[in-house]
Amino acid sequence: MKNIIELDTGTRQLLSHIHGNIGIITLNRPESKNALSDKLTPALRKQIANLNNDNRVNSLIITGAGDSFCAGGDVKSMNSSSNDKGGWSKDLTEEEVIKDLQTKQMSLTHALYNFSKPTIAAIPGAAAGAGLSIALTCDFRFGNQNAFAIAGYGKIALTGDYGISWLLPRIIGVSKAKNMLFSNKKILAKEGLDIGLFDNIIEGDNLLKATLEYANIISSFSPLALKAMKKNINNAYEISLEKSLNQEATELIRASKSNDHKEGIRAFVEKRKPNFTGN
Repeated sequence: MKNIIELDTGTRQLLSHIHGNIGIITLNRPESKNALSDKLTPALRKQIANLNNDNRVNSLIITGAGDSFCAGGDVKSMNSSSNDKGGWSKDLTEEEVIKDLQTKQMSLTHALYNFSKPTIAAIPGAAAGAGLSIALTCDFRFGNQNAFAIAGYGKIALTGDYGISWLLPRIIGVSKAKNMLFSNKKILAKEGLDIGLFDNIIEGDNLLKATLEYANIISSFSPLALKAMKKNINNAYEISLEKSLNQEATELIRASKSNDHKEGIRAFVEKRKPNFTGN
């Protein structure tokens, strides 16, 4: 039985714990399909930052309680001036509201995309709006047979936030991304798997179990090497092949000097499982 450490998030709307060396964050507003809120979203930002800096954690799973992942912004509360999805306050100028949302986006989906460890979204149902953006920032998306993705913005005359316009085309292609945004098309589990929106569909009630099993596989490798691999791949979108080659060379030589590399070589020769420490 893996050691489980409960973490205090400051609110029951967000649960967090460490399972062995895997961090697990659960959005816990099942009555609202885990929609973002003024309590949940700041706590989520804080947990992402905390777990990124927690040496006990080698990978991260984000999931939702009940039968949804995250419905995005809570539409019923969008008239609230304090709404964390960028609600308008009469006390702020348009420029101030824009700046506020930009800051919030950077500390949520930007921080999650650049999380230094592998991340997996376990999706038990709806991933909509900003909830879909959160799932897209993860390195992998596992769903069950009830998982689906929908942009949802056009239906309420909004345009997209939290990175969906950047993330979605990179994962499923420009035309399919435009179709999802323009027509509000609902992508069910099988189609999502076919087009690369989902990486795995788990039948039955084994979604979290299967996601944990995969996270355990990833977490058995060197944290130092995984961090560098993720950095190399993420940066490859933005730089030339020459710069990518130079970055790969730098990271590989640095990794070759690590204690983890020495341990990996010893374990290979001795035909045993390596004990990586991230150093």
